[in-house]
Amino acid sequence: MSSTLTLQSTVNVAQTHLELLPIANVGGFTNEPALSLCREVIQVILAQPLDWKFNRAEMGMFVTAPNKQDYLFAGATFFSLGGNSQGVGIDLSSNSALTISGTTVTIKTLEVYNGSVGDVGYILGTGSTYDSVFSSNGATSGFSGNTYTVTNISGKTITATLTGTASGTSGAPGITDFGWLAAGTIVNINTNTPILPTRHIEAVRDIQPLSLAGVPEKVCMVTDLGTGVLKIRFSPVPGTTAWGVNLVYQKKAPLPADLNATWSPIPDELSYVVRQGFLARGYRYINSPRADVEEQKFETAIRVALSGDEREETNITLYPEVGLNTYSDNWFTPY
Repeated sequence: MSSTLTLQSTVNVAQTHLELLPIANVGGFTNEPALSLCREVIQVILAQPLDWKFNRAEMGMFVTAPNKQDYLFAGATFFSLGGNSQGVGIDLSSNSALTISGTTVTIKTLEVYNGSVGDVGYILGTGSTYDSVFSSNGATSGFSGNTYTVTNISGKTITATLTGTASGTSGAPGITDFGWLAAGTIVNINTNTPILPTRHIEAVRDIQPLSLAGVPEKVCMVTDLGTGVLKIRFSPVPGTTAWGVNLVYQKKAPLPADLNATWSPIPDELSYVVRQGFLARGYRYINSPRADVEEQKFETAIRVALSGDEREETNITLYPEVGLNTYSDNWFTPY
């Protein structure tokens, strides 16, 4: 699914409705109010709780630490296995978080790594030659490739000896498109079974600090620091077991710069939704009595688009009698 339709093409169709002339370059302001209305339509379509497949993204895996509730994560992690297993988020690539001299690697982290000298660690999520590899042959599974033996821990800096091959400067890519948290799983990475023990974890809006440790059941994104770093919290507090955490989120709505931009990430298959959304916003802009009717048509178009997802096969064995996203009593009116 991709987007090739431009905002201008939708504006052109809308301008065939006599009441909406003119809708662009009004008052000498380039692209306005059409551009602002297009942005608003994108924001409404991608607003929580509308969970679209085309707008989903998966974070890289990060690893919990013993009895620690909150984590800073920017897309890459350093972690160890065995009796001292735990993880810590790696700092951003823009901060030169990973550098190498000979076989000595310097790792800047977002928080203090509470492991020990001698730990053998792995790196995931940088998309560079520093990354280790997870693989399964159908009988066993595990991490291989680059390993990092910790030689020193000083605050948020780890020094380690590399076994493997890496070069250059790297680090975490940063998570700059986070909208809202949709789902997640946790896996026990301290086993070598072909299918790692996996649990689903509920994504929620907020979790308050607490002192109960156990297997995490809920997760939330507490704060987007705006730098590509997220603060993530669990409930209960992860205990002594190190869990690999895989979270799925909906990306935030983009802000197109001009009318030549496409409706991305909204695919062409949903052009009828954006067209109706623009009409609804256009009529509201001119304070037309048709605005409420067009808004209802917009809501209906969104429900129709969402209903297909709800009827696809899933690992849930019961279909809802009414749509989870489209039932009117559950509906979020995007005004």
